[in-house]
Amino acid sequence: MTTIYVDNIAPNLQSKVSAPNLTLPTGSVIQVVQAKLTSTPTTNSTSFVDTGLSVTITPTSSSSKILVMADYGAGSNNSSNGMITQLVRGSTSLFYRGDSYSSSGGVFGAGSFSHLDSPATTSAVTYKIQFLSQGSTTTMSFNPTYNGYVSPTSHLTVMEIAG
Repeated sequence: MTTIYVDNIAPNLQSKVSAPNLTLPTGSVIQVVQAKLTSTPTTNSTSFVDTGLSVTITPTSSSSKILVMADYGAGSNNSSNGMITQLVRGSTSLFYRGDSYSSSGGVFGAGSFSHLDSPATTSAVTYKIQFLSQGSTTTMSFNPTYNGYVSPTSHLTVMEIAG
């Protein structure tokens, strides 16, 4: 006969069975949603425009945090101006940053960020990335190809974290 000794039994978080009294420890990942973009939008607008990279998540609790992570390429056709990107929740700008600038001609680079958000809702929330050119004479590329490498892919990943 075999004896099994257990100090603690944890719930099966992969189970689809509803457990109304199940409380996850703070910091537990509840769900993950990811979007990807394989096109290369461009702009010379000095106002923010959508890149086409967006993701929607519906938090299960209003106390949850949403961890937003992104990776993408950035490029410009000359060195006169820079590219600015911003993360938007719904219509609210969460932050913006410079991603591409060079003093020696056109430039290509990689951008990435992470941001911990507290939307305080159980309604669907959409996160998206927008971008602009600092000058209308410079065309900025989001997710550009470079030197014939033709598989640009950027990602926007959101994770609901138990609060």
